[in-house]
Amino acid sequence: AGTKNSIAQSSLPTLYLISLELCPSNSINFQFKSIQFNSIMVSIRNGTPLTRKRPSPSSSSSSSSWMLHLPQIIGVFLIATISFYGGIWVGMRMTGSEAMPSSSSSSLRADTHREAAATEEFGREEFEKRVEAEVKKRLAAAAAANSPVDGDIGQNNNDNNDIDKLYSDKSKQPRRFPSSIKSFATGAAIVSKRDFLTRFDYGIPMPPSKREGESDPGKDDVLLLYGSDRALPDDHPTSPVYHDHRHAAAADGSPLPHLSAAAATANCSGLNVIFTDNHGDVHQCTAIVGNYESYHIQRWLRMNPSKGYSKLDPHLPLHPVGRGLQTNGQDKFSAPEDKYALQNQELLIAYFERLEGTLAELRPLARECAGGDNTVVVMVCNTGQSDLLINFICSAEARGFGDVVREKVLVFATDQGVYDIATGLGLRAFYDEKIFEQMPEKEAGMYGDKSFTAMMWSKVVTVQLVNRLGHDVLFQDVDLVWYKNPLEFFHDKTNPLHDFDILFQDDGARSLRYAPYSANTGFYYVRNNDKTKFLFRSLLYLGDMVLSMTSHQQALGALLDEHSSLTGLRVKTLSGLDFPGGYHYHRKKEIEPMRDIVEGRHVPYIFHMSWTTNKKNKLLFLKQMGLWYTNTLCENGGGVGAAKISKEESTMESSCCSAEPLVSCHYSDKPSVKECKDSPKARSIDAKGKPFWK
Repeated sequence: AGTKNSIAQSSLPTLYLISLELCPSNSINFQFKSIQFNSIMVSIRNGTPLTRKRPSPSSSSSSSSWMLHLPQIIGVFLIATISFYGGIWVGMRMTGSEAMPSSSSSSLRADTHREAAATEEFGREEFEKRVEAEVKKRLAAAAAANSPVDGDIGQNNNDNNDIDKLYSDKSKQPRRFPSSIKSFATGAAIVSKRDFLTRFDYGIPMPPSKREGESDPGKDDVLLLYGSDRALPDDHPTSPVYHDHRHAAAADGSPLPHLSAAAATANCSGLNVIFTDNHGDVHQCTAIVGNYESYHIQRWLRMNPSKGYSKLDPHLPLHPVGRGLQTNGQDKFSAPEDKYALQNQELLIAYFERLEGTLAELRPLARECAGGDNTVVVMVCNTGQSDLLINFICSAEARGFGDVVREKVLVFATDQGVYDIATGLGLRAFYDEKIFEQMPEKEAGMYGDKSFTAMMWSKVVTVQLVNRLGHDVLFQDVDLVWYKNPLEFFHDKTNPLHDFDILFQDDGARSLRYAPYSANTGFYYVRNNDKTKFLFRSLLYLGDMVLSMTSHQQALGALLDEHSSLTGLRVKTLSGLDFPGGYHYHRKKEIEPMRDIVEGRHVPYIFHMSWTTNKKNKLLFLKQMGLWYTNTLCENGGGVGAAKISKEESTMESSCCSAEPLVSCHYSDKPSVKECKDSPKARSIDAKGKPFWK
């Protein structure tokens, strides 16, 4: 009596059991609404005759009265018995673990007289409050995921049969996700990231300082959401969907099932992959919205757009922003201004006016370089960087790749001087004064200056032209040396990476503007197909973006992400161990891999002296790495004079090239093939540099 609708269907004896648990044995707080019914219950339970006080009845009338009420007594007995045991069953179902003590039956009979006393001692109102509170507590516990009730079942019974029976009935198991999001999250599982990315290689790089098998704390696993019951794995059809305490004791304490990538995705007919990370001081949240599908991330930050996106301010509301906006307020993907569009327009006019003549002149040169494997090694150079070009040729000759380089390399000269040097070294070269008339002859003073930016545009055009002619392209900068022939790597059909459309050296940077591939545009391989042609055609038309960002690396990186989504272009970032560059040279975390290289324990395919502000430092680093093969005569533009002499005497290679590396020490805190302990530190480059040699 007095209970709410949530327990209205429970029988009266069920409430009686709860009262026994709540109240001390000497003060059972229970009161039947009908004292007469209470007396009948007491009589039945004790097995004593039922007596009723009447005013001086006769013996015969008493007997007839007893017989008169016999059907009612039997009915009450049956009802009470059914209710009693039914109440016990319902109570146990509600609590999940609260089994009656084995001595409960005898206790009930022994405490009958105390019950009657208790009904007079305690008030009905107080009892109802306590019963209601206990019922609410039990109902909440039974509904909670991984509730203590579930654990108590196993502990009290020491028997998992009841548990297995409970979890075999899906209708009684709590779901991990509500039905309101079941179209994209009906279940979930955990998969090792290494296992997942090995099976589904989207081409993104691992953290640059992580070795094979090394942990990446907080990002070692993948969260997989199932958007359909049919997508659930056959071997684990329920654990991704329902809470099951039996799966909560995983090695890391995760309640989600840990599955292999193969098992987890066995029934997935489609798979959408999201790459995400926390940057700096952003307290990031990720929302997945069931809606008309998008293949882009919609980004929001607490910044004020009306104030030009100053620094992140936690007191501001969230505003939609572009992907390149950093927390310091700098926008790395701001739209190009009109002046850059006009500059690109002039460049494109020259390009299209000369296009047919250019292709006619270029076609036979590219065909000769392509040979049987249809690959052209493209290099772009001006006179200011000609000593680096010479060093590449000299190093290739000294290391046994001279014939391959002379056969495969096509140099796009942006001025007459470097054209003479390239042909003087026996290379095929292309120079069109009309196309490259705005290109500088001097090397860039630093990364991102006008000379550097102009050269970046020329690198876009040259690859696009050769790709348009139907050839595969290995593009590489001139500040690079081969340890092994990289063409063998790209042409190997047994290589798991052979199916990728375009493959890049890992730049090492993990800033927003290079996400998600961190592609270094100083060394990459392009397979000729419609997807790559569309990519470089699009990049050509985005010249204003290249000019405004001072580099084609950032613009191309953005297009890689877009085209991989739009056309299915397969992009791969190569291992930094086999294709190292300036990042690995300058970063302290990469000292051991660099030590393995200089001491001969590991032989990479190439080394690219990137991440260096100017040519002067490039030469110094290459010299102490044992990668410099150019004589002093041909440094700093001296190759132009050597080229003029070579036209008459054909002695340019002998004048410029050394058969052995010209090693010299310059910095003690930079990698070197010999100990440079007595050299100064490169404080202007790395203020916290430590000696490379111990």
